Amino acid sequence: MYQILENQVVRNESSTIPYTWIRSEQPSQAICIMLPGLGYSTQRPLFHYATGMCLNHNIDVLHVNYQFTKNEQFKMLSETEQDQWMYEDVKAVVEEVLKDTVYEQCFLVSKSIGTIPMAMEWTRKNYIDNAIGVWLTPLIKDDQVYQALINTDRHSLCVIGDQDHHFIEERISSLKNNPLVGTVVIPDADHGLEIKGDISASIEAIKEVIEQVQEFMIKFSNG
Repeated sequence: MYQILENQVVRNESSTIPYTWIRSEQPSQAICIMLPGLGYSTQRPLFHYATGMCLNHNIDVLHVNYQFTKNEQFKMLSETEQDQWMYEDVKAVVEEVLKDTVYEQCFLVSKSIGTIPMAMEWTRKNYIDNAIGVWLTPLIKDDQVYQALINTDRHSLCVIGDQDHHFIEERISSLKNNPLVGTVVIPDADHGLEIKGDISASIEAIKEVIEQVQEFMIKFSNG
């Protein structure tokens, strides 16, 4: 059984961040922090099944449900300012949730724009220790994300479709130069990791992604 805590963190008068913390009734030594995309929430298939997979392996889950598209002040900022805002929002939630709880291991699973605050923490290492990362459809065109991935000293898995508008074959191929980074390229998949016009193929793609993520997380789990 699980305990589900839904709450929010008020970082300042312009930023309130909802979150969902799902905890096993049996003490867990690991947590998976999930950072969704702008239009791809933690209720969508990839996060839904990844959440179930984590809970099945006694890994607690934290959904950071930021709502940047609804924040008019956020929209007015420059790209650099928006990146910092996202980072501070995620940091505020994680620090609030973890302030009285000690996990031996932390997984981060991010998608799309969520890979930006993840990349920033991957470089700065301000608030998450013993991190292992899953990057779903990372914004590989963004130099900050690309550099964080290619230079990482943490085990990481990059999953992307070759029809994703952020897919750059040269950059994805170059990630293989870092032995800590695994790459999975889904043929014909778009930014949602779906195959346009083919529901059955899209379901198979999601299945493959979840299987790859599960294998990766089990491989590097302390448990």
